[in-house]
Amino acid sequence: MWNPSSQRQIWAVGGGKGGVGKSLIASSIAYTIARLGFPVIAIDLDLGGANLHTVLGQQPPQKCLSDFLSNPNISLMDCVVDTPYPNLKMIAGAKDDLNITQLTEEKKYRLMQEIQYISGYFVVLDLGAGINQYTLDFFNLADTGIITVLPEPTSIENAYRFLKAAYYQRLLKNPMLENIHPLIEAAMTPNNIHGIHSPTDLLNEVSFQDKILAADLKKVIKEFRPKLILNQSRSQTDIDVGFSMKSVAKKYFGIDLDYLGYLEYEPNVWQSVRRMRPILAEYPNSRIALHMERICNYLIRQARTGQTLNAVE
Repeated sequence: MWNPSSQRQIWAVGGGKGGVGKSLIASSIAYTIARLGFPVIAIDLDLGGANLHTVLGQQPPQKCLSDFLSNPNISLMDCVVDTPYPNLKMIAGAKDDLNITQLTEEKKYRLMQEIQYISGYFVVLDLGAGINQYTLDFFNLADTGIITVLPEPTSIENAYRFLKAAYYQRLLKNPMLENIHPLIEAAMTPNNIHGIHSPTDLLNEVSFQDKILAADLKKVIKEFRPKLILNQSRSQTDIDVGFSMKSVAKKYFGIDLDYLGYLEYEPNVWQSVRRMRPILAEYPNSRIALHMERICNYLIRQARTGQTLNAVE
């Protein structure tokens, strides 16, 4: 059972498209967990456009992720700074360094290791946009991976791309599945010689070739339980997008996409950003605050019990 006083939980917030509210949701999750009494470190991992510090009301601190990545003598915890909010600390993202987006495998591995060594905290990762290897690695590193989507066709399409990329990368990184890497790589390539066009086709092909490996593949797939938050909903039709995506994920990928819920469109978000305050600090009694608290309480219960509950009905 998870013990918040001695262990850590890593929650990553990602998505396939910029502008879907990843930093808003990451900061809101971090702020809400801290308000519930748990110690939190929010880390900005958007190497190309770090702005989590602004959302949390911070000026760019003297030490940030750039310092850790450029100096092996600096630990990740050396870059932790306080915020104005109790229980909430943060690590600001990279400074304006044109080379920072070209992260070496060695530096990425060091960063991943140090994040995993953090104990006694919730760790909330604000990931960058897109489906690059760096972003996918940290999404799959997390105990809880959260995909953010808007109820718009382009955002939904990009969210599916992100989900697909994270899914296949997770399979490739699992040592249990090393013997079927060629089939997994083929599934990622259109018009492959095996005729694999979907995750279902991949599972069928593996089942045909090796029943034992097929059982391992099913186990890995079952353990992949990404979460979904729909942002800026304006109607029941928008809310239902989450249920549709959950259904498609089950049918196409064979995975249980956990629809955590939705955040209603809030026209005053820009005011909180201008004031450099989290929207939940600016509007603590708003519906978005109530929905976020419900989502976080659900995730905390799930972390404690290890069981998937009913998030949204």
